[in-house]
Amino acid sequence: MSRKPLDQRVKGGLPAGIAALSEEHQQLLSDAIGAARREQAEALAAAAEDSLRHIPRLLRGPVRKAVGL
Repeated sequence: MSRKPLDQRVKGGLPAGIAALSEEHQQLLSDAIGAARREQAEALAAAAEDSLRHIPRLLRGPVRKAVGL
């Protein structure tokens, strides 16, 4: 698991309240954001694969290629 600092995960500067957190709490928040992003990516990939069930089998390969799956 990649342990990026919070300021590398969040675009723009950190809000003052978040920047005031201890390093430990910032790292916990960074880890939670990373885990949420991974889960979201997995869910999106699963949804994309699931949506292919509505495409005739013969066309699934070309459709996958066309949409970049």
